[in-house]
Amino acid sequence: MISLRWIVNGAMMGLPVGVTLAVLFAVQPWDPSMGSGEGNRNGPWSGTDNKVITSTYCDKTVGITPPAKGLQYTFNPNQWGIDANTVGGLCMNVTANNNGTYATNTTAPLWSTTWSYTQGPDTQPVHAFPNAMIDKVLPDRLSDITTFNLIFGWSYGQGNETAETTDVTSLAANSLNANVAMDLFIDSDSTKAQNSSQAGYEIMVWFAAIGAATQPIGLSRGAVATETVGDVAFSLYTGQNFLGQNVLSWVPASAVEKIDTDVLPLVTKILSMTGDSYPSDTDYLGHLSIGSEAYYSDGFVTFSVSELAIDLRTK
Repeated sequence: MISLRWIVNGAMMGLPVGVTLAVLFAVQPWDPSMGSGEGNRNGPWSGTDNKVITSTYCDKTVGITPPAKGLQYTFNPNQWGIDANTVGGLCMNVTANNNGTYATNTTAPLWSTTWSYTQGPDTQPVHAFPNAMIDKVLPDRLSDITTFNLIFGWSYGQGNETAETTDVTSLAANSLNANVAMDLFIDSDSTKAQNSSQAGYEIMVWFAAIGAATQPIGLSRGAVATETVGDVAFSLYTGQNFLGQNVLSWVPASAVEKIDTDVLPLVTKILSMTGDSYPSDTDYLGHLSIGSEAYYSDGFVTFSVSELAIDLRTK
């Protein structure tokens, strides 16, 4: 497990974590001086030795791309729901190998986020979706995908340290509202499928819903389908978001902190359903990311990813 004791930048290393995070988050709302995150950063990883280096990003949004000899992952704090009036903030730690090699060709660097936000409006409750995105391999036509193996281990805990396990009841009682989810964007146009705002369909696979405010779109209308992958039973909820995209969310009955299975049946089940609300197998998967939607929390919380490997294979 990676400690977040040094989540702040080098200039603040001498201060205790609680103090530095309070300076970053609690004293003032986000403003453009925190960084707009335009463009992409390769970070401090030189790719020339065997060092393991952790780098921290508190930007509103920025692509962070460590070196990789296998599948390329790009990380993003992705505080897309904040503005000048937002009270709170988020920092992301990415721990990557300088030489770009990992246990397998699909293994991702370790990463974590520590954050706190006050509650937002009901019309837009999400402040951020810090995530890891697979890069340079999409789009793929859905009918060409033969395997979608996912290894994913995570935890959520109070404060600035990585939790060994996730106590959902305690976190919710202390006002945490967040999910843990994988996000897939799909469209009949391969270019639009790569744009999370323009794609016609969004498939979400939730691994946790923490707090009463954390609900999938369409929950009030009830589940429209069920499917089991590995030993986890998921229920499907559907509806449209504020962009008019058709959102299809697979949600388990309880938190799934570790999964190691082929999740392709969750996609093929949706493809078997008819109507304009569902994509077809001739459509394209253009974007795939995994992380946590941060709604709000009165105190600091830390989301940590201890294991991630996405193995997407095609014909």
